[in-house]
Amino acid sequence: MQNWNVNYRWLSSSAFIVVLFNLLSFVAGCRNSNESQNLNKSDNSINQITGSEDYPAYVKYRSFQNPDSTWGFTIFVNSRPFLNYKKIPVNSAVTGFESQKDADAVADLFTKMIRKGDLTPRLNNKALDTLGITIKNKKMQEQ
Repeated sequence: MQNWNVNYRWLSSSAFIVVLFNLLSFVAGCRNSNESQNLNKSDNSINQITGSEDYPAYVKYRSFQNPDSTWGFTIFVNSRPFLNYKKIPVNSAVTGFESQKDADAVADLFTKMIRKGDLTPRLNNKALDTLGITIKNKKMQEQ
């Protein structure tokens, strides 16, 4: 009878320890998953454009000169680089803009598009013609 009593105490204390360990692990796991969800939410908001409603709060651009003396531009959204173009953003273009004025005109157009909610602005040949910008394509470059 005494042997049964010792085994029962050992079994009950072992079961208590296992249950206690599982309970603590569960509570700690729940707390960590909530913290990681909060961190993920804050990380996502860093990478997304935030502002009033669905539109960016602050959009500006800065033009720069490439090593080959052509021009490009970078668009900043909420003081972070959002788009960077070293060459004219058209498939047929192989070089940057001829002048800073041309780069500024396209960058200004893109910033207006972003402010209106278009987060992937595109440029076509018609828009380039409207802005008075000519591009050097591959055939012109070879001559």
